[in-house]
Amino acid sequence: MPRQRQMPTRAPALFLLVGMVLGLCLASTQPAPVAFSLTFALFLAGFSYYFAKRGSSLWLLSFITATSLTAWAYGTLRLPMTPSSDFLKLPAREAFLQFEVERILQERNQYGRLSGIANVIDANTTSRLQPGAKIFFRVDLEEAGTVHLLRGSVIQATGVLSPIPLKLEPDSFEAYLKDIGIHYRFERTSEHQLLRPPGSFDQFCQRMNLHFQHYLRLGAPENHELDSIYIAMLLGRKAELNNDQKDRFRMTGTMHFFAISGLHIGVIATVIAQFLILVRVPRKISPFIGLPLLYLYVEITGAAPSAVRAFLMAVFFWASYAFTRQRTPLSALAASAVFVLILKPDQIWSIGFQLSYTVVLSILLFGLPVYEMLTQRLAPFKYLPKANWTRLQRLYAGAIDAVILLFAISFSAWLASSLLSATFFGYFSPAAILLNMLLVNLAALAISTGVISLALAIIGLETATEFINHAAWLSIYLMDQLVVASTRIPGMIIHSDTFPNYIAYLGLSSYFISLFWLNHARHKRASYAWLLPILLIILSLFLGMGT
Repeated sequence: MPRQRQMPTRAPALFLLVGMVLGLCLASTQPAPVAFSLTFALFLAGFSYYFAKRGSSLWLLSFITATSLTAWAYGTLRLPMTPSSDFLKLPAREAFLQFEVERILQERNQYGRLSGIANVIDANTTSRLQPGAKIFFRVDLEEAGTVHLLRGSVIQATGVLSPIPLKLEPDSFEAYLKDIGIHYRFERTSEHQLLRPPGSFDQFCQRMNLHFQHYLRLGAPENHELDSIYIAMLLGRKAELNNDQKDRFRMTGTMHFFAISGLHIGVIATVIAQFLILVRVPRKISPFIGLPLLYLYVEITGAAPSAVRAFLMAVFFWASYAFTRQRTPLSALAASAVFVLILKPDQIWSIGFQLSYTVVLSILLFGLPVYEMLTQRLAPFKYLPKANWTRLQRLYAGAIDAVILLFAISFSAWLASSLLSATFFGYFSPAAILLNMLLVNLAALAISTGVISLALAIIGLETATEFINHAAWLSIYLMDQLVVASTRIPGMIIHSDTFPNYIAYLGLSSYFISLFWLNHARHKRASYAWLLPILLIILSLFLGMGT
């Protein structure tokens, strides 16, 4: 089999990303002298340009330092302030708040309650909340006469404000709220008033979301919960899953299939791109058609942070076709991360942000090179010209190639996520490597089938939609059965309740440093050198489990 083309690893935005991460981390612990930091950063930027013109490697040190100082000042101005521990120890109290809904987590349930995340606009003095602070809210809606609250709604309400405890279980919902910068819950509202309804676009997206739910349920089999999994997967509505389903998908490390993320955006972007090619749209024009459609899907599904991150990555990669730039996933990844941190610097502490970028970076720097090496070593019929292969030989070679690719991607994703899972969720699953290999194609098939189903329904072919839905439900049924079977495997889940954070981050840092070293002049590295990053992750897991 011919040698695979090496993916370019040159991505200048990575240097910018490193400086931003260092600066934002510093800003979270110590406020910056903004004027001094920006002035000094400007001088260092000039030195960086001077050293670069002279060919000196000192340009990189100057550039990263200048970027770090700039991000330090920017983080000081933009990062939300963490309340002091004294404030977080105060008891629950009544508060009168005005807030804008940023994201709906659970729509109106059987008790008439709606919950989500919001930004505080105004608050009474005793609440000790500042404008711009984020809160988790749960509003008690009236049985009748209440308008449906959507993203963008501005609410005025009186309720109970409770600080989130300082010590939490790693896998708890409160820990998730802490990770995204939320320190207070606002619940048990006695009265509320809609001050400003959501915009027309938000209302349109909500109507389309409800239509999509209806379309995805067309022809659903009775006495099955496949349609709930289908809707959760296509629209990111995890609330559709029952508790048993949530537990088994979460504990087996496969819950990521129900967060609109890179897999969903990648599959849907591929479906749209292939359709545009089919109707003869030039490749330089296709991004200007495909990306707005992709953005509309992200908004209809609620614009979850993971979906927005994946969309931005697609923007940088797909738009390169329009501007005839070098198309490298690594550059798109780094540029999207920088863009996300500029828009929302607090995302740096989100476990979702960290998992998204570390997993994709691991796939690019470890998974794809390992796939290339394994295909060279394990490819069948090496000494037989491909033109002379029989149909059976082509099928066999294709199957071997697909299995190698799935293993490389699944294994590299597990290496990057295992340490973060161990420290933040309190467990990791070695068997998830094999399970994700089996599930990823089934999930991609269900997603692509769902997109076709929705497209047919939109143009009025609901009968065809019912037929297409059955293909998706077959894939979902197989996925669910595989997950159920995997929960019975001994050692599927290893608990790590006391895994230290510093070991996880040190292990990940050493892992990626080794990968950049291996990818630099890759042809000079011996094959066994690629065992180094694997050993670093395994060593980190043993050290963390032993503390």
